[in-house]
Amino acid sequence: MGEPEQTCENFQKFLTLPEEKRERVINAAMKEFLVGYKKASTDNIVREAGISKGLLFHYFGTKERLYNFLIDYSIDVMQREYIDLINILQPDILESVWQLSLLKQDLSNKFPDIFDFMISAFVDASAKNESTLANLARFNAIQGKIMADVYAHADISLFRNDIDPKTAMEIISWTIYGYGQSKANIAPGESIGQTARENYDWFLEEFQQILNTLRKCFYKEESQ
Repeated sequence: MGEPEQTCENFQKFLTLPEEKRERVINAAMKEFLVGYKKASTDNIVREAGISKGLLFHYFGTKERLYNFLIDYSIDVMQREYIDLINILQPDILESVWQLSLLKQDLSNKFPDIFDFMISAFVDASAKNESTLANLARFNAIQGKIMADVYAHADISLFRNDIDPKTAMEIISWTIYGYGQSKANIAPGESIGQTARENYDWFLEEFQQILNTLRKCFYKEESQ
């Protein structure tokens, strides 16, 4: 279901604001939503952004529409700055996965507010309205296509002769997914996205160890 015509028109008006003012509102809102959708206060957002509450609701109508605007905005930026730049399809599937992880680190450094907000949106159960779920599903589909391309370009000759390459790639996929899910279990009350980004270097080090273990398990010795 699309947004009411007046709301869409006001979104467009917001996007024509001077960049400094527009970014101030977006960053203030993203930071506030890190405490959780239900706990987030529009009073805090307008105070941080330096605008009136009436103006905020003029542009977005409701807190829910503001939240979903931020998800759409974040996906657009990530598509332009990260996804569209991916060109690492290579025979070594584990190396491709590692390079994707490094690109995400670059994204987190360049757009910390967006990175934090999107992680928070994925794990915040209180924000799962119909529109939010549709937006997050769209982003999952984009990421799913990336991984499908990575697996499609995998060179199965790198795998040991005594294992089934399809099974090995399925185990790799499950391991990567499971690792990501385990890191989404943040204690209630924490700033979810910020916590993840602050620990990203540590996550990368641990993730590299996991990929190295998978390499030793599944690759021929000369490919390790």
